[in-house]
This record gives sequence, C-alpha cells and structure tokens, in this order.
Amino acid sequence: NYDFKISEIKPSTTLQGYRNKCEFTVGKNVETKDACTVGFVKGRFSHGNISIEDPGECVETCPKVMLDEVQDFKALISSSPFPPYDAVANTGAWKALELRTNKAGSMMVMPVIDLRQLTEERREALSTFLLEHYKERSKLSLFLKLVGNGETIQHLSGPEYMTETLCGFEFQITSGSFFQVNTDSANILYETIKDTAHLDENTILLDVCCGTGTIGIILSRFVKTAVEDARKNAARNNVENITFVEGNAKSATLKILKKIPKFENMRIVAIVDPPRNGLHGDVISSLRGNSLITEIVYVSCDIKQVVNNMVSICCPTSMKYGGDPFRFVSAVAVDMFPHTKKFEVVFHFKRGGEKRSLAAKEVESSNIKQEVKTEETEIAGTLDI
Repeated sequence: NYDFKISEIKPSTTLQGYRNKCEFTVGKNVETKDACTVGFVKGRFSHGNISIEDPGECVETCPKVMLDEVQDFKALISSSPFPPYDAVANTGAWKALELRTNKAGSMMVMPVIDLRQLTEERREALSTFLLEHYKERSKLSLFLKLVGNGETIQHLSGPEYMTETLCGFEFQITSGSFFQVNTDSANILYETIKDTAHLDENTILLDVCCGTGTIGIILSRFVKTAVEDARKNAARNNVENITFVEGNAKSATLKILKKIPKFENMRIVAIVDPPRNGLHGDVISSLRGNSLITEIVYVSCDIKQVVNNMVSICCPTSMKYGGDPFRFVSAVAVDMFPHTKKFEVVFHFKRGGEKRSLAAKEVESSNIKQEVKTEETEIAGTLDI
C-alpha cells in the first residue's frame, strides 16, 4: 500500500556493433561440415543438435574489427597442427576465442585452449605458434586461457591491459576484468544510477560489488566520501575520496561500516551490481542488518534470476533477515543490449518496508475478530438479563 514508479526504458545511443567484448566458440558446423568454424552456438548440446554458426556480417552486435579478427583466427587454426575442440567427442585443443576492443581501436585477443590432451611440450609449441602469427602486431594484447583442469590465463605479448574512457574517467581493463559490454549505454546507466541514488555531499556511497571500481569512481564526484584494478583506476583518475576493501561482500561491508566516521545528516546508500545470479543471502542479511544503510540501488541484467533477492530485501523481519526491511521505490531499464530481449534495470529500495508477515497480520486480525465476537456475546448476555 505505497507508491512506486516504473519509468520508460532509456534507449541505447549506439545500435550497430556496440559490443566491446565478444566470445566465439570453435567447433563443427553441422551443415557445412567445417570442423574449424569460429562463431556462435546454435542449438543445445543437451538436445544433441549443437552446431557452430559463422558470425558472417553480424554487425548488429559485433563491431566489424572483431568479425575480421574472427576470420583471421579461423584461418590460423585451420592451418595449425592442433585440432579444434569437438564438444561431442570431448577432444581437441582450440575451444574458443575471446576478444575485447575499445574506442581507441585497441584489440585484446585471447584464444581458449583445452589442455587435457596436450603435453607440456605441445602447450609450449602452441604458444610459440600463436606468438609467431601475431608477432607483427606489437600493439595487440595477446593472452592464452587454459581450461580443462581449472582455469589459467597467460599473457603472451603486447600490452597487459587496455584503457577505456567512461563518464570522463579513464579505466584500466585487464583480460579478466568485468566491464560493461556497451560503452555508450554504460554512460547512460551510470548517470541513471546517480539520479536514482540522489547523491549529495552528505551521502556515503558503498559500491558493494565494485569489480574494476567503475561505479564508485564515477559517482565519487557527487559524494563526500565514498581489488587491484579498482585501486589503479582510482589512482589513474586522481580520485582520493574513495577506499577499496578486498574480500567477500559480507565481511567487507561490516569492516567498512565500523570505520565510517559519523556526521550530521549522514546518509549511506549501498549500490550493488552483482553477477548474473544475484547476491548471496549472507550479503543481503548484512545489508539489512546494518541500520546505517538507508537505501539500496540494485543493478541487474537478468531480473528473473534476482527475484528472490528482491523478496529477501523487502520481506518482513525474520531470524534469517534481521533489521527493518526495505520497500521498493522505483525501477528504470536501460537498453544495454540492442537487438536482443535483454536490458539492464536499476531498482531503488528504501528502508520502511512491512515489518510483519502476512501470516502474522492474519493471526492478529483473527485475534481481534475473536475479541470483538467475545465482547458482543458478553454484551448480548448482559442485555438478556
């Protein structure tokens, strides 16, 4: 029984070739019988009809420079002494190709190799094979991801990172960094987060799932006080009113809140941009249990996966989720992924949700009705006398 607002979707300003990161699978194309196809998976392995489709002129999502890189890589592995990965037989080496680019035109190339059937000598030979192919491209960042027995990333040649400018700040991006895949729409997203949080000089901002620190750094200019890539990005942009605490979100949040100096009109806003499957219950419990946190701005790219998080944030106080619950205030979607059904949503929650469960209310209502009924009976008995 309270008001909330659902705003119109904010459109992307770039509709063609907007992705700065793409992952391409290596495998067999069922129709052409080409075992060295590099592209996108069609069908489902569980249905037995998996096939790899050439991306062709898929310029709606992939920039042309990436599509050209895919064709170059396809020619490379087709002529290599190492076989492509076969998902059915579970054999072969070349498994995938991950590409990153930026507005400046830098390129990060990372082949993914299944090493289970490669000897140490063959692994070294494969690395040498890649270095020989890319040796003339000194500005290209070349990495190798080894999978099969865990996951290891090796830097082979070129720069170890690239940079990208976002909302006037420059960010360092490494091979394993999370960074929004649509740079232009990311500017819109972070502006939306700022407007949703209503930041001012009395606000302390908690960027709970900081990653490379983009949200905290970008919004630092609007607040009084506000991991390795994140620290470097803060130093790169001369941002001093920000502190990064490494560790899981639950323990880090508790550690930070104990150190925050109290001041008049202080307001603490937690911003969470978790992985696709949402926040762990312990993190939600920590956010709810810290009464100093009065608002939560929750960013999600898959709302179906985080419905349970929303319920946990707003549900009545319980043994599992202590502290006063939050209430849903608003939501606005940003089109981060044009030509798809996916989008990013910014949710806003404030303290002040219903503290009692519906069951408790029903019990209370039932007790009241019983008391009223008893009183009516007593009154009726008195009148009979």
